[in-house]
Amino acid sequence: MSQRKKNRRIIDFRVRPPLVPFKILFDLKLRRLMWENKFNIGLPDTLTPSVYKVGEPEGLSLLKKEMNEAGVDYVVAPGRYVSVGPKAVDPSGAQSMIVSDETLVELRKSFDNRLFGLHGLDLSLPTDQLVAGLETATTEHGLYGAVMEPGYFAAPEGGTLTADHKKLYPVFETLIKLDVFLMHQSGIYAGTDIEVNDWAPLDRVMQAFPQLRVVLAHGGYPRVIDALALATKHPNFYLSPDIYCHFPGGGIYVEAISMLPDQFIYASAYPLGPIKESAELALKFPLSDDVMEKYMYGNAARLLKVSTAQSKSQVA
Repeated sequence: MSQRKKNRRIIDFRVRPPLVPFKILFDLKLRRLMWENKFNIGLPDTLTPSVYKVGEPEGLSLLKKEMNEAGVDYVVAPGRYVSVGPKAVDPSGAQSMIVSDETLVELRKSFDNRLFGLHGLDLSLPTDQLVAGLETATTEHGLYGAVMEPGYFAAPEGGTLTADHKKLYPVFETLIKLDVFLMHQSGIYAGTDIEVNDWAPLDRVMQAFPQLRVVLAHGGYPRVIDALALATKHPNFYLSPDIYCHFPGGGIYVEAISMLPDQFIYASAYPLGPIKESAELALKFPLSDDVMEKYMYGNAARLLKVSTAQSKSQVA
C-alpha cells in the first residue's frame, strides 16, 4: 500500500449492501457489466466475495471486511422505493427494490456507525405524505438526506415524472428546512429510457431553490457536459460520477475535478464497482493532494457533517 493511500481518508458515497432488495443490481453486475468489460472501460473484471452473498448474513460481514481492506472510513447507502425495475435492468420487470428507513437504521448499527443511510422517496405518494416521511426519516430515524429517482415514476397527469414537477417543491423546501441534502439518480439505467437524463428540469429546480444541495449520483451520465454545466452554474450542485468515470466519455469527469474541486464526490457504486479496486483506481487520478482529499473525503464529509475527530474515533 502506498503512503498516499495509507494516509488517505475515504467516504464511499454510493454503496448498495448485499440485501435482497438490491439483488437486481448484483444480477446486473454479474450479467451485464462483466460483459461490458470487453470494451476495456477500466473497471476491474474481478468480483469480490460479497457480491455472491446477497441476502445472506455473511454478505454484510464480507462487505465490512472489504471496506477495511480498502481503507474506507464510511459508506453511504441509499434507501429506495421502486416497485418495478426498468426492463433494461430487469427483463421480467418483476423485482421489488424497496429499502426502508428501518433497514438503513439497522444497517448503521451493524456497520458500527460507519454507514450513513438516505431516505428513499416513494414518489408515487401524495406530497403531504412525502414531506411527512422525509421529516420522520431525518428527525426520528437519524437519516442524512433523501434519494429521488423520478425516472421510475409517472407524473400525476401522465408521462414520466421530472424533478421540476410542482408536487415535489414542498419536498425541496423541507430538505432545506431540515438542512439535509438530496441525491438524484441518473445514468443509463435511471428510468424508462435515456431521456430521463435531461437536466433542464433539475436546472429549473436549482434556480428556484438555490439553497438546496443536490448530489447527482452517477454524475449525470450520459449527458456529461450538461451535468458539468449545471455544476458550473450552481455552487450547491455536486457530481458523483462513480463507475461512469471509466465508461466511454467518462474521462471528461476526471479532467473536470480539478476545475470544480468543491463539487465532486467519490463513490464506487458498489456492487457495480468493487469497494477496494474502485478506490485504488480513483487514487490514481491526476489530482493534487488537496483536490484528492476533497474528492475522496472532504466534500462528502461536509454534506454528512462528519468531523475529523469523529472519523478518527469511528475507525480506531
